[in-house]
Amino acid sequence: MKFIDKIKAEYIFLILGGLFGILFLFITPVFQVPDEPMHLLRACEVASGILHNNKDGDITKDILPNRKIALKQNYSMFKEFNNKEHYTDLFEFKDLNYTHNNSGYSFLLYLPAAIGIKITSLISSNPYIIFYAARLFNLFSWLALIYFAIKLTPFKWQYMICALFPMTVYEGMSVSADSVNIGFAFLYTAFIFHCAYSKKDALIFKDVIILAAMTILSVFFKGLFILSLLLFLIPNEKFRLKYLIISFLLALGGMLQVFVSANSYILIANDVDITARKLMIINQPLYVLRLFANTFLHKSSFYLQSSIFRLGWLDIEPNPIPVVLLFYAYLAGSCLDKIKVKNSDKLLVLTINGGFILLTVLLYYLTFSPLNNNIIIGAQGRYFIPLFLSFAIVCQNSLNIQSNKLKIGILAIILFNLIYAACII
Repeated sequence: MKFIDKIKAEYIFLILGGLFGILFLFITPVFQVPDEPMHLLRACEVASGILHNNKDGDITKDILPNRKIALKQNYSMFKEFNNKEHYTDLFEFKDLNYTHNNSGYSFLLYLPAAIGIKITSLISSNPYIIFYAARLFNLFSWLALIYFAIKLTPFKWQYMICALFPMTVYEGMSVSADSVNIGFAFLYTAFIFHCAYSKKDALIFKDVIILAAMTILSVFFKGLFILSLLLFLIPNEKFRLKYLIISFLLALGGMLQVFVSANSYILIANDVDITARKLMIINQPLYVLRLFANTFLHKSSFYLQSSIFRLGWLDIEPNPIPVVLLFYAYLAGSCLDKIKVKNSDKLLVLTINGGFILLTVLLYYLTFSPLNNNIIIGAQGRYFIPLFLSFAIVCQNSLNIQSNKLKIGILAIILFNLIYAACII
């Protein structure tokens, strides 16, 4: 019991995250993680020096040819995947000159995987070795980002539990951009909460510079700029000129977000007219509201489950009981952190989280989901993993529970879920 009490949450994460991350990495088949083929293409581009794909011009021929370097020469080795589900449509090995879904993603999301590809390709031409090296470099980056995040945040146990969700580990070890994206979300929110809830009297100049740099960087990650609103959680007495500085950062970040979005390729499904759908929001608001309401009514449980534990291309569905237990373990983690949080802070977080979910679903309504559906499809729970970090604030309470027994119970649930995940991958 006493030994458990002395172990720090970041070390527990490093041990379990590293152990199961490496295990998942090698037992998960090639391209078994959602959209991994297209993420590999983008990582190969970054490894070849293509940092940005402008949305204008002939994308299929002029801007994206360098991904052939790591892939086309090894076509015969990948040929066995050509007839398997998910691979045929997403990875056209016979003709690699096509625009993939991730063409517009920032190169920052692919730096670790690209470095792994570049280094490994100098040693070996085996595409499998190159692929697993890309996964391994992503895993190491993910482990480092989250280790320092847990070290920084006052919500250590809830961060650790969220980091050890099977879905988080699964994404963390993959070639997917979600690996780095989730890692940055952990670190960014952890630093904000460190500034807001630590015992320091006031932020020093270095803290403000780091906050500003991370806020601007969040523009280049997937949907994380909205988390900049969490800066308002920092008390006025700690943050001089708080509203002036935050307003400036949000305005600057907002303009940069518009510029980046306007100059990056965005996947738009066939037969989707974004302008017409925007007009539909204005002209048929009741229809659109009903569509959103129906979506949340039917998809909320899917969003929750697939943010915690739903592997493969979300087609490996576990027994719901361990998933429910893991969610309650996350909620119980608030009894271990015990941070004093004002109700106004909880309300702000609920508003930000709700806005994050709404905007994500709105994006898929505008760009992807067919209108003949009675729900909006495309959004997945893995996009909402960062919301568990901010939701830790909402969960805080003053329940008096014996911490050692609770820690053992939580760790047992985490370990069971990770072993279970390894068995069904």
